[in-house]
Amino acid sequence: MAPGWIVLARWISIIVHPFVMVAVLAGAGTAKFSPPEEAFRIVLIVSIFTILPIAFLALRQVRLGRWGNLDASNPSERPILFTVGVGGLLGLIAYLYFSGLAPFLLRGAIVTVVLLCVSAIVTRWVKVSLHTATATFATTALVLIGSVVGYIFVPLVPALGWSRVALGRHQPIEVVVGFFFGLLAGIAVKFP
Repeated sequence: MAPGWIVLARWISIIVHPFVMVAVLAGAGTAKFSPPEEAFRIVLIVSIFTILPIAFLALRQVRLGRWGNLDASNPSERPILFTVGVGGLLGLIAYLYFSGLAPFLLRGAIVTVVLLCVSAIVTRWVKVSLHTATATFATTALVLIGSVVGYIFVPLVPALGWSRVALGRHQPIEVVVGFFFGLLAGIAVKFP
């Protein structure tokens, strides 16, 4: 059985996983500017374009033995992750633009494409913690728009950084870079 601190680190990584944070940002961000029933629809749309393709990719790559784990922890596993992520986001951007839905999320999707592209480039030198970047991005954006949900996640961001290092998925510098990138992305969504 794993030590208690490893179990805690795993749970934190699951609770503040990028899939969770993307859904939280989409739902809470939409609820801030639109009727609550719209939030569910937006979370579903965002999930179809972004979460499901990446989840399918991760499961497939692990089953085929191409990835060591679902997190794409090895830098050599990341190019396809970035490609599928950016592809899904471009589809989401087109959908949101032509449907006129959720301008806040349209900005968020555009900023996320930039975040992923910069992370892909930087991966040559530093394997950016995408968990930390996504959590910081979502938390920052939600706090800046005045969503109570963002404040709930504020203490979880440093805990997530700790968990990524404790689980051996990242070095501290990779978590710091992820935090910095996520912070800039969250600010960019609020102040385009």
